[in-house]
Amino acid sequence: MESSIRKIGNSFGVILGKKLLEQSGIKTGSSISIEAKDGAIIIKPRRKKRAVNRDLSTWRRQMKKAIKKGQKPEKSVWPDDMSKEADKEWTW
Repeated sequence: MESSIRKIGNSFGVILGKKLLEQSGIKTGSSISIEAKDGAIIIKPRRKKRAVNRDLSTWRRQMKKAIKKGQKPEKSVWPDDMSKEADKEWTW
């Protein structure tokens, strides 16, 4: 598809065809991210961020589910032999 840049007030715009938008998965009203990279303008649909679950009553169930999926609990991520200085930093 070819198009041209058009002046819209103090900005510029481009008309994107329906077929192009359908192929990209972008719909009318979608949130998008736009960036310039290597001499090209890249337009992508913004992915919704997963909500953070702050409900500590489900923490144990979430941890067991994560371990079953192969994720490591923090105990196995942090070294057991932290220096005394590092240990003090992490004490609240």
